[in-house]
Amino acid sequence: ALVAGARLRTLAGGRAGLQLADGTSLRLAPGTTLTLEATERLYLAGGTAYVDTGLQGSGLELATPMGTARDIGTQFELQLSGRALRLRVREGAVDVDHASGQFRSAAGEQLTIDPLGGVTRREFAPDDPAWRWAEALAPAPDVDGRPASVLLEWAARETGRRLAYASDELERRARAVILHGSVQHLAPLEALDAMLATTDLAYVLRGSTIEVRERTGP
Repeated sequence: ALVAGARLRTLAGGRAGLQLADGTSLRLAPGTTLTLEATERLYLAGGTAYVDTGLQGSGLELATPMGTARDIGTQFELQLSGRALRLRVREGAVDVDHASGQFRSAAGEQLTIDPLGGVTRREFAPDDPAWRWAEALAPAPDVDGRPASVLLEWAARETGRRLAYASDELERRARAVILHGSVQHLAPLEALDAMLATTDLAYVLRGSTIEVRERTGP
């Protein structure tokens, strides 16, 4: 357990995944320095942090020397590089308070504030490969004794994809098939590969969708 005031630093090649007291998932990329000021307030001195507060949000504040991001039920990444601030929102929305103004960024968007206060926005897909570092640190659910649909829904959300079934019957089957085992320390798609291999379900990636199909081979 870490107490308020704890300072964390990841070195080059190092990453960290933590769970806050309210269940928020906090993930730190290599070369990041962050202080846990309080349950709902973090201070990013440099580097990149990914936050998943869940669909309901927690009011968490991620402060930096250049501005503060406040979540509104979301998954987002905040990067501080020098005096430039970059926000990527994967789900929900985030408010940013900066010396040059207040901004809101929504899912699928990247907002960058340069050292002079200039603001640029562009689209940034929830399933863009740049999210992979955070996916690798995703806290895995306990799937032992639970339906395959739980694992599928988790994997879809953690990879920024939509979940679809090839038929209504397959969706009913996914809710009836019970899994056994653990997916701890596996990335979401690795977890699907491992657990679905023991069932008659399979999946394919079609653009930004995980499509569940019937397994047709070994």
